[in-house]
Amino acid sequence: MTIPQTWVGRSRPSVDAGEIVTGALEYVTDRFPDGVLHGAVLRSAVPHARIDRIDVTAARSLPGVHCVLVADDVPVNALGPREVDGPVLAETCVRQVGEAIALVAADDEDTARRALATIELELAPLPVVDSPTAAAAPDAPQLHPTGNVSGRISFSSGDVEQAIAPAVLVLRRNVTTPSQEHVAIDTPGGVAAVEDGVVTIWCGSQNPGLHQRKVARALEIDIADVRMIANPVGGAFGSRNDDPMPVYLALLARATGRPVRVHMTREETMAAGAKRHPFWTSIAIGFDATGRILGSSVRAVADTGPVITSGPNVMKTSGEMSTGPYRFPVASFDGTVYYTNNANAGAFRGYGVPQVAFAIENAVTEAAHTLGLDPMQMRIDNALRGGEPHSLYRHRVTDSLAVRATLEQAAVHPLWTDRVSWQAQAAWPWRRGTGVATAIKGVGMGSGTGDAARARLEIDGDGHVTIWAGPNHTGQSIQTTYGQVAADVLQIPIEQIDVRVGDTGVVPESGPTAASRSTYAGGNAVRMVCDELVRRCSELELPLQLDPEGTGTKLVELGEATYEQTFVLPDTDDIGLVPPEDLAKYGPHRVYGACTQAVRVELNTLTGELRVPELLCVVDCGTAINPAAMIGQAEGGILQGLGLAIMEEHRLEGGVPVTTSLENYLIPTISDTPVMHVEMVDSTEDSGPFGAKGMSEVVVVPTPPAVAAAVMDAVGVLPQTLPLTPERVLSLLEEA
Repeated sequence: MTIPQTWVGRSRPSVDAGEIVTGALEYVTDRFPDGVLHGAVLRSAVPHARIDRIDVTAARSLPGVHCVLVADDVPVNALGPREVDGPVLAETCVRQVGEAIALVAADDEDTARRALATIELELAPLPVVDSPTAAAAPDAPQLHPTGNVSGRISFSSGDVEQAIAPAVLVLRRNVTTPSQEHVAIDTPGGVAAVEDGVVTIWCGSQNPGLHQRKVARALEIDIADVRMIANPVGGAFGSRNDDPMPVYLALLARATGRPVRVHMTREETMAAGAKRHPFWTSIAIGFDATGRILGSSVRAVADTGPVITSGPNVMKTSGEMSTGPYRFPVASFDGTVYYTNNANAGAFRGYGVPQVAFAIENAVTEAAHTLGLDPMQMRIDNALRGGEPHSLYRHRVTDSLAVRATLEQAAVHPLWTDRVSWQAQAAWPWRRGTGVATAIKGVGMGSGTGDAARARLEIDGDGHVTIWAGPNHTGQSIQTTYGQVAADVLQIPIEQIDVRVGDTGVVPESGPTAASRSTYAGGNAVRMVCDELVRRCSELELPLQLDPEGTGTKLVELGEATYEQTFVLPDTDDIGLVPPEDLAKYGPHRVYGACTQAVRVELNTLTGELRVPELLCVVDCGTAINPAAMIGQAEGGILQGLGLAIMEEHRLEGGVPVTTSLENYLIPTISDTPVMHVEMVDSTEDSGPFGAKGMSEVVVVPTPPAVAAAVMDAVGVLPQTLPLTPERVLSLLEEA
């Protein structure tokens, strides 16, 4: 038998690529089982009100309606163990537009919608808390018994004001970043069915184990009686992290004894779906004459909406990343998350990093301009290097961190080196500019959190290997990456390996598809379980790579055909200033991915129109297991960052959404897509599978500040508020 080729480091199509491009793939929202009923959700149209009366009599008597559920019909009306996690269905009050009040299951969608329209609802308006400022007011209505503060995190590594006192330049600036929609192509939905007491839910999820627990709690059943099958799903970006849809589906299926399907419209998703947290961030930062950073102090305020979701954890990540990818001696951070009656905010690609990165990158851009320094070289000189202490927590990062390498590679690219001549070719009224920004993002949930992923392997008598592993995939084809890792460890043809993810019935609990952890955590678990098989075959003198079929047969006979392993993400080996008892509270990361972007911008000085014709993205991801998939992730992240930079903003007035559909909420389309150059630097993370680490979030972070820097290069004014709509650009030009 010929020894198979190496798969790690080679581009490989997704295992279901053919089905995806032909439209043959059946997503969870494409399921229409026999006898399926259609569900719908009654949602609040007001941001804050007391529920005085709900009458569902007419809805329940409508022909074709099989059940109508309200709060009293939910065994445990809670989406989590705390009141701030929110109810499954509103019971005494509603606290945002889009909050679920009742569920209906009927023979068809039209009947379900008609049933919703017959529900009699009496609401008494309550004062609306429409901003963190309003939430913090002494006389503010308290949205929870614990108050309006969802969470706060504060840390200092020294006296920042003393550190920046001798600076030749001190910048004190405020920046604002907006609420942003996920706009996954597939809106939330799926199917649930009950058989032999087990409820099975086919619904997109980035955290199937968490959803399994949520369903079990709400239905007050054993967790073993809940099965989540979480893919295929058409995108997530954080929106499927703690989405309540699986709970709705399970409740309706259990109440009717029939399969029930629910699929949210785009308009419902815009009203009720989680958003990126809007932030108000202030920074004080000092520089010496050479551009070296002496210290920084960052304060951030975030709006998480009416329930907690990811709010405090997002702010925790913001705190760690508030010093950016830079090394300097003293830093401080103070962040507060407030409850409001605005749209619920949750996990979103980048998880709190784009917001604070906009502040520090803008400051570095302005400092370079003021001090007459090259903005790329200034970043290189300040870059945090592998093995050095983090500027806030002073914990040690791994040697693989390659921020400087991404900057140096970007510095010699023609997009950067030719920027002056390209700028000179602009024709009035257009102006041109080139900007740069860089960022890091932690991989995994952070030190002290016990973050772990698991994999189970079974080899059969034909030598075929099946691996059940997590985290799940939400469009990035992580099972393809896992297959490549397994093929290289086992040294058998990749065609003999089948990887399955996202099904709690067969896949061991492995945590969320979040925190850029899928390749690093799940890939390591796959590597470990394959290593265990190889080790056992060596002990038994079984020639796995030369005779998989014979080896499989023998292992089955011996009762040793199944293996399971757990990879626990390592904590940083030096926690710096973080108190050991508070390690999980701050969660400093050991491993980071890095990204530098250089962006070209064209700006119309008469209309404020902004175009991004070309962009360079240099990524530090360690070993790219599947380079084509890495490039795809980078390009998607760039476009999401570009949307945040120039057009995307979920807007509300008095708690009521103004952007209600894709007719008035703009996202980048193919006509807005720049020429994208994606490159990798040569780096290896020793603790990662074949040297790999995560990168899918960090690529979204540098785009907005790089665009802002390009605007400054073009017209001499630095934007401090996103997105850079034509109206905002014209206002900036007028101020200048």
